[in-house]
Amino acid sequence: MVLTPRLVVGSRISVLVASLVSLSAFGTAVAAQPAAAEPGAVASVPEPDAGAGAIPGETAVPEPTVPEAPPGSEAPPGPTEPGTPPSEVTAPPMEPVPLPAPAPAVDPSLLDAKEPDAGAARPVATQETGHSPEEQLAALDDAYALRYRPASNPVRINVAGRLMFANMSGRDHVNGRMGGGSIDVGPSWNRIGVSGTLTGFAGRLLLPANTGAELNTLIGGGLTVSLGRLALLSHGFLDLRVGYDVFYGAVNQARSGSGALATQTGQLQVVQTESLLPHGPRARLDLGLVGAGNRTYFHGFGLSMGYQALVGSFRGDLPMTSMLTIGLSYWMG
Repeated sequence: MVLTPRLVVGSRISVLVASLVSLSAFGTAVAAQPAAAEPGAVASVPEPDAGAGAIPGETAVPEPTVPEAPPGSEAPPGPTEPGTPPSEVTAPPMEPVPLPAPAPAVDPSLLDAKEPDAGAARPVATQETGHSPEEQLAALDDAYALRYRPASNPVRINVAGRLMFANMSGRDHVNGRMGGGSIDVGPSWNRIGVSGTLTGFAGRLLLPANTGAELNTLIGGGLTVSLGRLALLSHGFLDLRVGYDVFYGAVNQARSGSGALATQTGQLQVVQTESLLPHGPRARLDLGLVGAGNRTYFHGFGLSMGYQALVGSFRGDLPMTSMLTIGLSYWMG
């Protein structure tokens, strides 16, 4: 069979068109494929659609969600996906550990310092006033002196009272104990005071054995000179008082005997012992604490110690007798 040229050309054109279509389809498929994985690169897997692969009649389980951290705070590390390389996993931040502070360096000059002299007393100035303790004490004494002893040196009444216990002893076996009190009243100035003193004792003083009597009461008084307001210190008083007293002593028959016996013409007679008028100097030391506060008259309470000497008697016979006294005192001035 003889083919005509028109039929041969048409068949070849059909084959050529089919080849071109096949080449274009192959090129499209090659372009759609992913590029070859390079070394060290991670191929990404496309995520399936939400509705793809779902089975009809079943509910899809939602994936767990991580709560978002509030602004300004660090987000907690989330779960890592499987297949993630260790180099891309982020570790939680670590808090810095504080280092210990270095020890202070010692000044080398302090190690070469000389030892202080323990025997030398040096006044130390305080930070508040800048004065030494001795200067502060002197200033305090000056302030109290101005408070107790004004520059005008006014005259004021001064009263000193005391309750006392007396231990008495003398020659010729004179001894005994008495209790009583004393009060001084008079004017005083900054550095001196004068007062009248009234004193009373009661007890038992055994007189010499040849008298057969005892002294039971001493009442008397005298003049006294004191330190005045000079006795006032910062928080107390220390007053030295000296004077001279004259007493009346009531003498009674001794409890252990009948009285003095005298022999006249071979007969025994009872001789009545007369009362005594003893006298002698006196010294007392009163000390104690003074109440606080600014006032015209200051009051203090404390102790009293003293010595009273009975050097003789204006009437009757009394050997030298000493009286040691101790007791409580009151001071006002």
